[in-house]
Amino acid sequence: MSYKINKKGIQLQEGFGAVLTLVLVAVLIIVGIVLFVNLQASLPPVSASIINETGDISTTGHLLTNSTDCNFASPSITQALTSGGSLIPSANYTLVSNTIVNSTATAYSNALISYSYTNGGSACTATVGMITNFSSYPTLVGLIGTIIFLGLVIGILVASFVFGGKGGA
Repeated sequence: MSYKINKKGIQLQEGFGAVLTLVLVAVLIIVGIVLFVNLQASLPPVSASIINETGDISTTGHLLTNSTDCNFASPSITQALTSGGSLIPSANYTLVSNTIVNSTATAYSNALISYSYTNGGSACTATVGMITNFSSYPTLVGLIGTIIFLGLVIGILVASFVFGGKGGA
């Protein structure tokens, strides 16, 4: 005598592959982000300089424009000129947190500021772009995981209600 097994609906073990794939993708994304962050920190610094950036040297100060560059570090004011071209003595300004501020009562509007600094260069900027793009994926993985989980639960519930009754006597 042979019995024919009639599987109706979905089984819980059928979701294992989808969940495992989702977990592996999430782990790979996280490993990728960690690698890119470590790569960004290990890039050699690139020297750069800016000549005659316009800004106000006052009590509020002027934030150096390039201070937003990737891995911006070691800024050094090489020269500051008044808008008329006269040299501003270095004792009249200080550099505080990438902002040039006056040290005296004299404020200089539209001063021409020249400075040098180091940054990570274009490789650092590209790495930051990759980190930013990769960091949006874990949210998607969570959303897809939730959808798969809810699909499995709803499928099992529907299968148990629709096909759960005993047939025959």
